Amino acid sequence: MSERTGGVASSGVETTQSAVLDALGRPQDRPGQIMVDEGDETVPTPYGGEGARRVCSTTARDIARLTAVLGPEAIYVPERQQNETEDERTWRERSAMWAQRGGSAVGDGAVDLYRSTIVGLNPARPILRFVGRAGEIEREARQQRTTALNRRAYLRGLFDGFGCGERYLTRAFDEYELSLPGQAD
Repeated sequence: MSERTGGVASSGVETTQSAVLDALGRPQDRPGQIMVDEGDETVPTPYGGEGARRVCSTTARDIARLTAVLGPEAIYVPERQQNETEDERTWRERSAMWAQRGGSAVGDGAVDLYRSTIVGLNPARPILRFVGRAGEIEREARQQRTTALNRRAYLRGLFDGFGCGERYLTRAFDEYELSLPGQAD
């Protein structure tokens, strides 16, 4: 019980810190080297990388590098319902995907209200964000994250296109102490 309370308390502290920084006009996300570290030989793609050959082992290593930074891939394959039209299936898939991305609705409303209350207490927030270039910094961070996600998807396509075995991914993910998608932690 104390573990659960500690987890809730630390989550509350993180939410408060994040909300206070947002109220002060600080950027929520910052850009970083999420794609390729200088000096690393990576598989060349339209999104960066150079030096390494496009083979199963190097492609798997780059997928693992990006997964270590970006987090696990979200792969959702819904089950087909009986007597379901294609249009109904498309809508069901979309709603399930958005529910999965949005997380639990219970409790999130309270957190959103709490956060918006703290952020709303600072009438100078828009000015502070403008002066501190918070919007530009967050936009650059989003662009880098999107590029990294696209790079991982491209590499995953190369990996699958080469017909590489799962052993390459297993070895690369073990090196970065990650678990493969679909495996229990």
